[in-house]
Amino acid sequence: MSLSEWMNWLEQHAVLSLTAVLVLVTFLALYGVTSWRTRIGLRSRLEHLEKSLKLYAAASAPLLNDNIYGTITPEQENELIDRLLACHAAPYASSDLLGQIGAYKEDHDHARLPLLLKTLERESERFLEERDKLLNWLEQPGWGIRFWLGLQPAFPFLFAAALFILVYQLLLRWTGADVSFLGSNSLDTVYFYSRFGSALFALLLLYPALMGGFRPGEGSILLRLWAIFIAAMYLLHFISPVIAPYIAAAQVLLFLGGFLFTRSKPRKARPFVGHYQTNLSSDPTISALPMTEEHIATSLAENTDSIINNDKDR
Repeated sequence: MSLSEWMNWLEQHAVLSLTAVLVLVTFLALYGVTSWRTRIGLRSRLEHLEKSLKLYAAASAPLLNDNIYGTITPEQENELIDRLLACHAAPYASSDLLGQIGAYKEDHDHARLPLLLKTLERESERFLEERDKLLNWLEQPGWGIRFWLGLQPAFPFLFAAALFILVYQLLLRWTGADVSFLGSNSLDTVYFYSRFGSALFALLLLYPALMGGFRPGEGSILLRLWAIFIAAMYLLHFISPVIAPYIAAAQVLLFLGGFLFTRSKPRKARPFVGHYQTNLSSDPTISALPMTEEHIATSLAENTDSIINNDKDR
């Protein structure tokens, strides 16, 4: 087609042309902003990991000194406590490590230091693995990662289009122009709103599952698959509109069931190793915890030592 023919076609289909241009501009804008925010989010996680690694390395340095487990001067202990307390500023510091640091600050028990060092080393190794993974994503992505990073910014536009279609169908229903359902009785209205709610609920679950943006943790892959499975149940609506209420109810029940998988025990119910009190019978919370043979032997040894020391003092 020549340029004049293109101009004539655009003049004859002015509304369609304007709509196409607006859709294209919206897609490019959402794609560019999402891609930029994804990169910023990855680099922000990388900075948090590097800050945590620096603070952990500063706290581990004095613990690697063999003299720290023997005779330690007050100046050395103050420097050690300062470096350990600085780990509170680590963005990804775990509650386990912070609990051990708090316990050492309270009782200054040097027997806790080897465990502190192991915890610092274990978490530092995990941070290093996560940092290397992020660097590969940003600087040397593989074929699959490159394709995913290119596809992911298109999801906001697709979800916006799906939401627009839902709202458009709702407006057609309100104006009485929708004739896709069986009729206009109350039962058909229930079917329609059940399908509408199911679709909206599926979009709300599927969007964060595909977009990500959260730091991966324990069970995060399972939660994503669970959200995708609940959202995919919307496809069952194409079987028959009659089962729409049952599908919507099943989605809600499965969503509520997801809280059972994500529920974690409170911090006090899962003390770290070495955090058991000497007199277990005086603490009903700790005495109710399951005791292994190692914990029982340790407790008996500590009680025996305390009895011998008391006899010597007498």
